[in-house]
Amino acid sequence: MKIVRKTLILSAALATFCVGLAGPAKADAFAQSILTINNFRLLQADGTAFAPSDFDVLDGVNSAHARASLNGVSAVATPQDFSILSGLNPDVAHQFVGLPNPPRPENSFTPFPSPPALPGTFGYADQNLTGSALTIGGAPAGASAQTRADASLQSDGSASGDSDVGTSTTFSFTLGSAGTMSFAFDATPFTQAYTTDGTATNAIARLSWSLNIVNQTTGEIVYVFQPGELNGEANASRTGTFPGLTTYNPGTLSFSATSPLLNATDVYQLTIQHNTLANALQSTVAVPEPATLAIFGLGLLGMTAFKRRRR
Repeated sequence: MKIVRKTLILSAALATFCVGLAGPAKADAFAQSILTINNFRLLQADGTAFAPSDFDVLDGVNSAHARASLNGVSAVATPQDFSILSGLNPDVAHQFVGLPNPPRPENSFTPFPSPPALPGTFGYADQNLTGSALTIGGAPAGASAQTRADASLQSDGSASGDSDVGTSTTFSFTLGSAGTMSFAFDATPFTQAYTTDGTATNAIARLSWSLNIVNQTTGEIVYVFQPGELNGEANASRTGTFPGLTTYNPGTLSFSATSPLLNATDVYQLTIQHNTLANALQSTVAVPEPATLAIFGLGLLGMTAFKRRRR
């Protein structure tokens, strides 16, 4: 019995030693989110674009922000705000933390190649807005807005990276005469999430785009347009318990919508929100190396054989 007990103690010690030799398993995570809106126009009932002369009151601001972070270190662009009638548009500088540095040149909205392999370890964000939804001066109506957010984690250990970027436009207006307001534009959404096998590993890529009109005189929400193709349907995610690649890439989509009748006495506010977000989180888990598992298995077999001989 003493020999059996001694063998059990040795086997337990061997098992503890082998677990101590367990090596970390690398767990990668990657997310990218890109949304391009092209030729966005505000149209009258006859299909012609609105001009400032069609409003008794018109004021508004185009705004943009961008932030990237990695392991608690953030790079944040100074927010930009320009009047919709100024002829200026926000174009915040790309923001990035990590390597490669920078992951993409300024105003590059082409997706990274699908992983594997990952393009690096970084958080990245960029934004650009050009044109106008109205006919201003001799320039035809047609605004283009682009945003991207990327998070890529290719290092051992625990880490997190995230990026978010957005553009918003707010119009405060009173129409010169009652009528509807239509919206027409093209959109190219792209989201992608990828993870390898690993505990506490996940990747999320999200888009959101919405337009709403509020009657500021009455406080009533007059109209909301939030296409699913640019919101919930566009979200991509993966976890380490279900590793692999998820991609949303429907190509270029065309949208149009029309508000209810807007009167010529009330003040309205139109708000357009356009955002992208990418988040990645990974951690390493202790997984025994093949050689360690072999040693551990031999120890257990030896203990079993010894017990059989004693019987």
